[in-house]
Amino acid sequence: MLEHTSSQEEREQIAQTIEMFEAITQTQPDDYQSLEILKDAYAKIGRADDGLKASRRLAEAYFNAGSYTLAMQECEEILQKDPNAPEILAMLGDIETRLHATGQTTTSDGSLIRVHNGADADDGALIDIHARGAGLNPADRGDDQLAKFLVMQQLFSEEEVTAAVETVRVLNNNLGGQALAASLIDKLCQQDTAKTDAVLSALIDRTKFAFVPMEYYDVDRQIARMLPEHLTLGRLFVPFDLISRTIMVACSNPFDAAGREAVQQSLDYTVAWYLARPSAIVKALQDIYRLESRTEA
Repeated sequence: MLEHTSSQEEREQIAQTIEMFEAITQTQPDDYQSLEILKDAYAKIGRADDGLKASRRLAEAYFNAGSYTLAMQECEEILQKDPNAPEILAMLGDIETRLHATGQTTTSDGSLIRVHNGADADDGALIDIHARGAGLNPADRGDDQLAKFLVMQQLFSEEEVTAAVETVRVLNNNLGGQALAASLIDKLCQQDTAKTDAVLSALIDRTKFAFVPMEYYDVDRQIARMLPEHLTLGRLFVPFDLISRTIMVACSNPFDAAGREAVQQSLDYTVAWYLARPSAIVKALQDIYRLESRTEA
């Protein structure tokens, strides 16, 4: 049941959100962030059957990710609507067996923006939004970490990356007014779409972030402006949709742990992170803030 009657504009925006996230979850069936958003979107426009299907997929995605407490919670919600669902009852039994085998009855973290894989902090996982050392030092944008990743993946030579990092650092240290930050990926790829997509593909494989095609997304300016300009223009973050208590934010550098922590502290919502092409983020920000197109150096 809807809590309020949605306006035609709201319903159109929700329909657009559903269309995009249905496409994302078709290619990334275990993307639990997108499934959660899709489930809430269905609920907002009264599509109960589709919402229940999304809930089943969400429980399975949590289970596959090893987030057993979240999977259990989702299963219990499904059983309230379909008490005799055999596959859900079987999943609950499997979860309880696995937790018991590890001496657990629950997990302490129910955050929808983490992937729990039991790995140590040194495994290079980037998903944890609650990163340490989150002071917003302008120089601490994660470019050095991104540079190391790109060299290790053999996407660029060390010489190319070193020169680009220095150029981007100088540009970003001299930002003023409503100036847009420079992107290391854009600087390296030089508008080469194939290179950009190769970088994003590697980052998606590493981080498990979903990809959002910002080029085709009609961003709500009010949602985008929920973050201060030093995080949008200055860090190239774009909040692009809000469903229930989850806000979706696009970024191009998931290594910017300090910036992502600042976003979380600025918003009283669960943050779902997505990767987007830097050029698409820049274009979206230019439209949101009505800025003139930037000429590349």
